[in-house]
Amino acid sequence: MEGNMAAVKRILAEGRADVNCRVKGLMCHWWTGSVTTPFTSPVMEEMWRRLTTSIDNTLHFACNGGDVETVEFVLSLNVVDINSRGVWSWTPVMTAAERGHREVVKLLVSEGADVSLVDVDGDNILHYAFIRGDVATVKFVLSLNVVDIDARNNIGLTAADMARLGGHKEVVKLLEPCFHVM
Repeated sequence: MEGNMAAVKRILAEGRADVNCRVKGLMCHWWTGSVTTPFTSPVMEEMWRRLTTSIDNTLHFACNGGDVETVEFVLSLNVVDINSRGVWSWTPVMTAAERGHREVVKLLVSEGADVSLVDVDGDNILHYAFIRGDVATVKFVLSLNVVDIDARNNIGLTAADMARLGGHKEVVKLLEPCFHVM
């Protein structure tokens, strides 16, 4: 916290700190969105460069927190693939969409996030935007005109089906002009 780079490098070199710690380590700050100025210091940058995980990575956690500046910082390190897969094969943009963080979704898309990917359940970014029921995020994802609104996941549900199940009537209304009555 004091910005002592020499001490950080010494502690990391001696193996006395686990930067991948999930409970009390750095990842918790990303998850809760509690990252503040000290966490974007050169010391934190050094620690994030060493951080590796086989599950959700720093970008997933930053997207979950929803702070655009934090996501920009993680992207600036160039150590995480923007389309990396985390738990259940979620991508960072799926995480941001599921949490209703439209500005983070927009940033990731502008940086090249692939919105056509699906997770292990066959859900795409539109499914996640509809799960949250955040109208602004759904409108943005729909405006991309990339994701098939009729795409079904592995159990046969469309994004609209998921919104209906979640009681998100305003989001379902967005698709009404898309349905054709026979």
